[in-house]
Amino acid sequence: MNNLSINNLEDFLTLSSDELKQLFSQGKTPDTALLHGMAKGLVVKPNWFKKMNLWRGKVFNQSASGAVSGFNRIGLGSLEILRYNFTAEIGKSRFSDQKLLIINHNLPKNPKWVRQFHDEMVEVKPGIYLATSHYKKRNKLELVSYFVLDFNRV
Repeated sequence: MNNLSINNLEDFLTLSSDELKQLFSQGKTPDTALLHGMAKGLVVKPNWFKKMNLWRGKVFNQSASGAVSGFNRIGLGSLEILRYNFTAEIGKSRFSDQKLLIINHNLPKNPKWVRQFHDEMVEVKPGIYLATSHYKKRNKLELVSYFVLDFNRV
């Protein structure tokens, strides 16, 4: 897929913003049938958020009809909770013609500030996904972070 050496989540921490953007643009459309269960997560950029280590990943669920939904894994120390629902489906990026997974947090169950997030995700290696997270401000989506999910690790 590219000449960047990615073998685990920590390898993403060595990449520049330009390398992350390149890797994201070369990513594959995720197979939603493979998005099931707990995934370890890591915020790659910005550094200040990554250091807080509050967000630990996501849990994906599939209904009998194939619809994808889930929760974010939030933790402090050894305590972890599942919070902030989302739904997910394959669609076109809001920023390019790329086909990818759109993670929608705009659900009535979530607080208003959470509903403003728009995430887009691609597969970069089997079981490893790179995503962008955007936040809606004044009707415009602004890039807030890159994060990665690994279904091979919990």
